[in-house]
Amino acid sequence: MICPEKEGPQPWAGVHVTHRTTVAEIYNVDNVGPHGRLLKGWEMFRHAGEELDNLVRQARDAGTRILPIGAGWALSKINITDGFLVNTKLLNGCYDVSDKYFDAAYPAERRRNLVLAQAGMQVAELNTYLELLPRVEANRRAIQAAGIGNGQTVAGSVSGNTHGSQLTYGAMPDFVAGIHVATGSGQTLWIERQSKPVMNQDFVQKIGARLIRDDDVFNAAVVSFGTFGIIAALAVETAPIYQLLFPPIADISYADLKQKLNRFAAGQIPDGLYHYEFIFDPFTRTQMAMEASAPKVPYKPGVPTPKPRWIIRDKNGFAPGVHILKILGLVSAIVPPGVFTGIEYKEYQKDALLDNVRGSPGQIYTSSIYYLEGYIESAFAVSVKDAAATIDIASKVSQDLRLPSIYQVRLCKASTGTLAFTQLAPIAAVFEVGMIHDERFPEYERRLDEEFRKAGIRYTMHWSKNSGISPEKLKYMYGEAKIASWKAARRTVFGNDQRLMKLFETDAMVEAGLAT
Repeated sequence: MICPEKEGPQPWAGVHVTHRTTVAEIYNVDNVGPHGRLLKGWEMFRHAGEELDNLVRQARDAGTRILPIGAGWALSKINITDGFLVNTKLLNGCYDVSDKYFDAAYPAERRRNLVLAQAGMQVAELNTYLELLPRVEANRRAIQAAGIGNGQTVAGSVSGNTHGSQLTYGAMPDFVAGIHVATGSGQTLWIERQSKPVMNQDFVQKIGARLIRDDDVFNAAVVSFGTFGIIAALAVETAPIYQLLFPPIADISYADLKQKLNRFAAGQIPDGLYHYEFIFDPFTRTQMAMEASAPKVPYKPGVPTPKPRWIIRDKNGFAPGVHILKILGLVSAIVPPGVFTGIEYKEYQKDALLDNVRGSPGQIYTSSIYYLEGYIESAFAVSVKDAAATIDIASKVSQDLRLPSIYQVRLCKASTGTLAFTQLAPIAAVFEVGMIHDERFPEYERRLDEEFRKAGIRYTMHWSKNSGISPEKLKYMYGEAKIASWKAARRTVFGNDQRLMKLFETDAMVEAGLAT
């Protein structure tokens, strides 16, 4: 059922309040069918797709843009529109799929690990379905990639390329095997790879869709930040439940860290190692960093869930006010930035890292990250081959701008998405840095771009954490061939209907040169 949140134009901001806008209308879409009946199974998936498709056509008839929104976690402008904003969080059903609906080519032994999850299902809800609902331990499963938090929706985390750290797997888009999407054409689409058929025609008919099997179309659509239509559901490939075993966090010298990164680049990854991240202070005088790593280990029942991290309240429930960052900004103008980063580094070591814990993805990746208003993050990826040099480049830019922030770097196997920012082979190293949201934010990224080009290092910006991407920068990051392939795939999905395509073109997309 489609329900307007309230009639007419209204203000909206994402969870982290990094950008504000006025939307023409906010629509909530849920699984309630005619006469107030809660739908289930095939009827639920089919009805959700049809309702979303109808909503797109309403936007077309009204002459306004439309954008799906999940949990609103993006810090960049990719979730900003002035048109219809479609809240999909109430589309949160999830089902296993009967063996008879799989394509004959899809391996039989992997079928029990595939689930069909609606787009609005939050990662925490998916973890519950996989890890807690099965009564028999042998039936428990786990997602294969996850960010540090679990509040994002499945479609939002996939389409925006949430990464996490999986040295031998990939990022969250890489666990998707099929995409159910509404474009306003009158019939939804089921998209999967030609090289990897998953579902059969009976399945496609059950959800009321038309099948597209095309590697280029799938690889473009999987990371498309809401511009290929409204995702209704995703086929998610999971794994038998496992746990990660994090030893105590360790100090590591820059010299040893850079040697380790170079070994990873050469394919020398210790057996079983799955998660690897490190944190460094760009103003350090000791040339020391800290690292957190974990191998995959067999599931062990009864392991207690670690306390969630990054909840910005003290034990009495007090939180800093919205003006605290302005005050810190004034103080940082007179206090050396290394003083702040030294404190931040120690606090990070104490509170923010996965330190001496064991658990499943659903137990460990539970951070409730709600950034202070006035705070922003920049994130970018390089190949692990260039990670050692990037430590020095990023440190220089921070030092030149006196930015009092530390870096967190997480590694994951290169993704296959056409515009996946984690595509840099063989392993993408994702650098993230937080800062006050002022004029230094875009200047930081401008200088970073300049330094990477001087060094001849190819890099990509996180789609959800950037100050803006120009067509020229996009070309440097991905190259003309991939951009052209992504655009061609988008034309295929919309049947080259220019009017429908323009409905989904956000300002951020236009500024990047990805519009029609």
